Amino acid sequence: MSTGIAKYAGLLLAPGAWAINTQLGQILPYIDCGAGVSWSVIASFGAVALALLGTVVSQARLGPSEPRANRFIARLNVLAGLAFAFAVFLQGAAAMLLDPCL
Repeated sequence: MSTGIAKYAGLLLAPGAWAINTQLGQILPYIDCGAGVSWSVIASFGAVALALLGTVVSQARLGPSEPRANRFIARLNVLAGLAFAFAVFLQGAAAMLLDPCL
């Protein structure tokens, strides 16, 4: 990932993972009901990993020699990535607790 885009990774990957997980949350319960595997939970925690990856990339972009504006953007993207990762984590927890056949 180029260094210019790397500082935006938390703001690009995390909402993208959340959006994909939200759509899969509408589709996968029908598959989960007939299968013995909970694909909704697997997809949710895969999306959490992707959101955290974007957050880590944004955090790695922070450096002491960066201008203040770039550090602010990178920190803001880290916080946004963590917020979306938490939201996706809660979606995964709900998929674990609820019966997909209901």
